[in-house]
Amino acid sequence: MLNPIMHYIIICEGGSENAYIQELNKYFKEQEINIIFRPSPVNTGHFKEVIKKYKCERKKNKKNKFYIFVDYDIYKKNTNKNNDNYTKKSKGIPDFLFNYFNFEDFLILHLNKNSILEYQKKCDDKNHFNIPMKSEIYMPLIKKFFNDYKKGSLPADFKISEESLKKLFFNNQDADIKFESDFARFLQEIILQDSKRKCLTSSKNTTSSTKSLEKDSQK
Repeated sequence: MLNPIMHYIIICEGGSENAYIQELNKYFKEQEINIIFRPSPVNTGHFKEVIKKYKCERKKNKKNKFYIFVDYDIYKKNTNKNNDNYTKKSKGIPDFLFNYFNFEDFLILHLNKNSILEYQKKCDDKNHFNIPMKSEIYMPLIKKFFNDYKKGSLPADFKISEESLKKLFFNNQDADIKFESDFARFLQEIILQDSKRKCLTSSKNTTSSTKSLEKDSQK
């Protein structure tokens, strides 16, 4: 009995998120994790545009599961009334999976704790956790840790691996670390679910084989 492949459509903010999701799909395939993400970039995180993209994709793919992966910075600052609109969203709109506060904060969670705390100190000095920084301020800071990183892509040497995901999941729950991500929690949960499905299938197959052997021995 084969495990079904779980398909998810991810409405995401832009090129970096799209590139990250494509790397995740490569990792899933290499590790035989039965998950496939289909990213659908909006090229902005603003609520109205995100919902427009979601509704458009929903019409074309009514049977698929949808998740929305965006940054919280413009919601924290209520830019263009994004947070006002989000809090009034209809019940049919899924809760967003936010990065607190931007994709670069999410990216740093894949590193070791010392590097994260070093970057966190720089962010604290800029009052980032109260008023999230604009990209022209945080990009020079993040480049110390990902020196060739550019908006709309991933760092050239960035690879998703079992080790980097373990760091992401662990750091995302560390009380000393102020950065966090709903998407990281979601990712951890669905990978765990896939593992449980495999264990259950393996157990059922073992039970079935045992019963078959018992029947053969009784003939």
